[in-house]
Amino acid sequence: MKRNILSILGLVLLLNLSTLNVNCAEIVYPKSNNVTIDSPRTFFIGSVNPDNKLTINGEPVEIHPSGGFWHTVNLSVGENIFKIDNGKESKTYTITRNNSNSNPNKTQLTEKKYNKPITIVTNENNIPLRSTPVDFGINRLQHLQKGILFRAIGEYGDFYKVQLARDDYAWITKSSMKELQNIDLKPVKIDSFTYEETPDKRIFKLKLSQKTPYVLYDNNGLDLTVYNVDSCPFNKYEIHINPIVKLFGFNSYYKSDNELVIEVNNAPVIDKNCPLKDIKITLDAGHGGSEYGAISPLGNKEKDINLAIAKKLQTKLQEAGAIVYMTRDDDSEVSLSDRVKKSNDNNSQIFLSIHNNALPDSLADRKATGTETYYFYPQSRELAKTLLNTITTDLELKNNGAKQQSFAVIRNTNSLAVLLELGYIINPEDNAKLMDECFQDKAAESIKHGLENYLNGIQ
Repeated sequence: MKRNILSILGLVLLLNLSTLNVNCAEIVYPKSNNVTIDSPRTFFIGSVNPDNKLTINGEPVEIHPSGGFWHTVNLSVGENIFKIDNGKESKTYTITRNNSNSNPNKTQLTEKKYNKPITIVTNENNIPLRSTPVDFGINRLQHLQKGILFRAIGEYGDFYKVQLARDDYAWITKSSMKELQNIDLKPVKIDSFTYEETPDKRIFKLKLSQKTPYVLYDNNGLDLTVYNVDSCPFNKYEIHINPIVKLFGFNSYYKSDNELVIEVNNAPVIDKNCPLKDIKITLDAGHGGSEYGAISPLGNKEKDINLAIAKKLQTKLQEAGAIVYMTRDDDSEVSLSDRVKKSNDNNSQIFLSIHNNALPDSLADRKATGTETYYFYPQSRELAKTLLNTITTDLELKNNGAKQQSFAVIRNTNSLAVLLELGYIINPEDNAKLMDECFQDKAAESIKHGLENYLNGIQ
């Protein structure tokens, strides 16, 4: 009898605990109940039993039918206390906002001009040459290899100011450079300029007396400017490479100490009845492994949704005749450089990175939803726009525009490259769609449709 009573009591306790878990609000952001956030606002993202009511400091929280919620709160400088209450129990969060304007040690940077130029050299590969002394954004003029000499005429913060030609200047990070003593930088000489063509690309080779800075710019074709060149106007050698039909990716590098190589990919010949046939496409499912990406109100990890859509798309593209490479096909962690390398090593013609979006705390008051695409080089703008317009029309999603941005995976690839943010995973409505397998399949079909639309329009 005693054993039966104990069993019944245990069952009642288990049921009560189960009920408590159902009623309890699960908060996925902020990530702990005591955090510091340097922003005038933030949000609480999480889930609750949709039949329950929820308040945060007495304000009602809008709950999606799925149970997900996203609630914005303002932060005062100092300690902010938030009480989350579902009517049966409550949780308390403490969020501290620092005064970002009260740093007495902050010094105003000014540009320093050298009395005499110094010679510096790149000490590693993939060094960005920038138009402004800011280590962020689309101010990258070119990525350069190790061993390229510059004339530095000044500095600003962590950057050298370099003189490229008589009237041309740029910026490069000090940490990526080595100062050379007692070396006077002299103009280089052009020994020869040659051209060859293969079935896949055109190759331009410029033999120089030594490595020198250059910029290759996508401008309805390619504008090549080689700097510090002897016997050229303003010490720069300039040519324009016309596209054949349309630019479809390019690459530039020094093959040896003195040979600059420019490779320009030919646009594929498209079969209008089967536009994806034999097109090489690399699909990049964003994040993976310990890199979760954004977390949804319902606790879904962005990395898993990205991969699910990418695998469905892989199948559809292969059925349509495309040659598909995956940067990952399981829950593995892949570096940004390895994602790029996979695409470049396979001579992909299109690189598509699949993601789902989130927002920083500072934009927490925006109820963001919908789709956007990103490109870095202008050659990929039309692909980004076509994909975006097709997807938002097919799936009836908000069109947030095709935008230029300096993401590593679309900046360092040698092909057309686009990063897709299909939806805002932190938005409960978008979250409910993105976790639905039927929607994922429709999304994959729509992405395929967008690729077909683009390819059919290039000739």
